[in-house]
Amino acid sequence: MLNDLSQIFLTFLYKNMTVSVVIIAVLLARFLLRKMPKKYSYILWSIVGIRMIFDLPFATNISVFNLFRGFAKHTSTVETMLAGSHRTNLQRSTDLLNKTDTTGAAAAHASRSTAVEAMTHTLTTSQTVLGILGLLWLIVVALFVTYGIYSYVKCRLLVRTAVIARDITPDSHKKKNNVSVWECDRIPSPFVLGIIRSRIYIPFRMPKQEQAYILAHEECHIRRLDPLWKLIAFLLLAVYWWNPLVWIAFFYMVRDMEMSCDEAVIEQFGNEIKQGYSNSLLSFAMERHPYSFAPVAFGEGDAGRRIKNVLNFKKPHTWVAILVFVLLVVVGVSCLTNGKDKISSETVSDTENSQMQQTAVETTEAPMSSDNSSTVQESLQSVDKWTQAFAARDVRTIQDMATDDAKNELKEENLLDDNGNFGWSSPWPWFDEESGMPAYQITQSDDTSATILYYAQVSDPHVTVWKETLQYTRKDDKIEIAHEELQMLNFIASGSEFENAYPKGIQNTPMDYQANGLGETLNEHAISANGMNPDGEYNLTDPMEAAQYLLNLLRNDDKVEITADKKDKTQVELKVHFTEDDITHHITMIRPWGEDGIWVVGEIL
Repeated sequence: MLNDLSQIFLTFLYKNMTVSVVIIAVLLARFLLRKMPKKYSYILWSIVGIRMIFDLPFATNISVFNLFRGFAKHTSTVETMLAGSHRTNLQRSTDLLNKTDTTGAAAAHASRSTAVEAMTHTLTTSQTVLGILGLLWLIVVALFVTYGIYSYVKCRLLVRTAVIARDITPDSHKKKNNVSVWECDRIPSPFVLGIIRSRIYIPFRMPKQEQAYILAHEECHIRRLDPLWKLIAFLLLAVYWWNPLVWIAFFYMVRDMEMSCDEAVIEQFGNEIKQGYSNSLLSFAMERHPYSFAPVAFGEGDAGRRIKNVLNFKKPHTWVAILVFVLLVVVGVSCLTNGKDKISSETVSDTENSQMQQTAVETTEAPMSSDNSSTVQESLQSVDKWTQAFAARDVRTIQDMATDDAKNELKEENLLDDNGNFGWSSPWPWFDEESGMPAYQITQSDDTSATILYYAQVSDPHVTVWKETLQYTRKDDKIEIAHEELQMLNFIASGSEFENAYPKGIQNTPMDYQANGLGETLNEHAISANGMNPDGEYNLTDPMEAAQYLLNLLRNDDKVEITADKKDKTQVELKVHFTEDDITHHITMIRPWGEDGIWVVGEIL
């Protein structure tokens, strides 16, 4: 249960980040419109509501999220810091194992068993904390909803003695709008109650001169469906109560809603009622409102600012209204669309392309005869183009190179969706450019197939290995990817998986924590956490546990047996025996940062 809650709450936190950006943008736009009629500001809050409810799959160059180029990338850092996404992708790994065709029923069963056993490990500390916070969040949401129901029931009890009004001012639009007006001696000020069949409730003995414009105010609420929008806003506040910006948004939304109705009344009756209308606002604002969030009440909101707004209200010129409308459209598009990824394969310079291709050629093991060398070279360049697009989430290139069958395989693996999105947030193949290490290497390629290793990093810091197998064909002088298969080697349980992940050891790859720039950071984290890794599961000052963590070995002594052959203060030789296929590998662990530091993998023998 806590695991599920941790994932739900983590998704909620990410959603809060995007909602916060939109609220800040709307507040800035509202500031620019501070001298304009409040109906425009009121419209702006619908943008926030839409973003809070929906994730629209559109991206534009004017999206506000383009101002945060690292937003998506750093989101993965936040996710992994909070919940340890090295383990949150277990289910995705299991799904891939279930979908992958293996060479024999025994291998398939072993792969599935490995994934299931990995998922049965105890929750990490961060997942437990997130699960508890998620439970607290849901409890408060339930309390909010309970309070809203209580407030509504309380209002209904207050007006149970109300009677339909018989002597309402003839100028009201009661008949035209099919709105009934009721009088009650138990309410301090007018309000609208109900969503489907809304009613206007007013106190008994309301002066006749006030009735016309107060009823016009309440009818304006009903015409615009304000009771419904306020209910939705309250429910969103209940869900997002964790976010202080949402409270600010709710406060200003209610104020703008009331002010815009005030302005509509002034437009209808003229400036001569401003003084009397302001007096009514002041008198009803002084009354204590017992109904809180349930109805739309005439006297709620900031009475002082509402009165000032009424007295200063002027209808804008047509050209000003057009400019404001354009601004609303721009704000709406920029806040409701996602930012475009700045990274694409087209932005890679010719020099970088040639360096990557040279690296790919050096790591290719398939022999090339003189007859097919040009074909293999062309295939290799196409595979290199694919790997660059894969690491950069370049959807356009991926879709252009893949056949329909390959696209379907990518969708089955949750890598590609129907909305033009590719990949998930974390982990993902990317690496520190200063290290000079590629995010992938092509380990085998010929004129029909290729094997690629990707190095996916999360913020623990931690690196894991993915193996992608491609099969491709030539069509119309163009190489197309016909089959794609991705295997995540997050929890290595067999010798064959180990050899797939580390075919040439770890030297000159991002798995080398001495060279990738992550070892020192991991060592600092461990020192501050009594030797433990960021998730608190592995003691990195123990060479065996450090090897399990850094090489992504399954923590199951029945499948992965680790013993120490030789040991001193700075170097330990480990023997790793995989019982499933009876394969043994020897690993040298070293301690580069002193006797109190962590162990890292020095060499795989």
